[in-house]
Amino acid sequence: MEQKKGFWSEQWYKYRRKKTNWGIAFDFIFTALVIAMIFPTSRKVVSATIIRYSMFQPRETEDVIYVKDSDFDWSLRDINGERHSFSEFKDKAVFLNFWATWCPPCIAEMPSIQRLYDEYGDKLVFVLASSEDIKTLNRFLEKKEYTFPVYILDSRVPDVFASRSIPASFLISPEGKILMKKQGAARWDGKKVKALLDEIIQ
Repeated sequence: MEQKKGFWSEQWYKYRRKKTNWGIAFDFIFTALVIAMIFPTSRKVVSATIIRYSMFQPRETEDVIYVKDSDFDWSLRDINGERHSFSEFKDKAVFLNFWATWCPPCIAEMPSIQRLYDEYGDKLVFVLASSEDIKTLNRFLEKKEYTFPVYILDSRVPDVFASRSIPASFLISPEGKILMKKQGAARWDGKKVKALLDEIIQ
């Protein structure tokens, strides 16, 4: 037992001689992250945290894309089960986001969306749409204390909003122009987004 203890003490001494304090701290953090990524529950949290600190503001869309009248013809249900048509939001500024509770990039951008909602919730229509069931969504919203409007997809989404991955977000002007289109996580409460919103909401 003493021999084994001596062996590990010697290995630790050799390791300390090769590393700076910062290097040792980095190694411990890296090891903790690797261990956390092994377990599904902590993996989602760690992934979302890493993504959150590497997100950028979305850029304005270069292509000129307008949402046609027929593209407003699809339905959703709110988290109380009441059915809605996306056409209710026509002629309004809309932030449309497709997401899921199991998606780390979606989770990563949620705090920035909540902050944007806190500031622009009375001027901009927020539609955060998911394919998950009401109970799952309600549990997530209560746990995270998010207050933005969440909907469940109740019909096929038009091609103009189609995406192979989530999150997928669209900022739509009252005239139906898609001003921002972003696949992947983004920081939605930045100055660029707010400046664009202030311009279209006036």
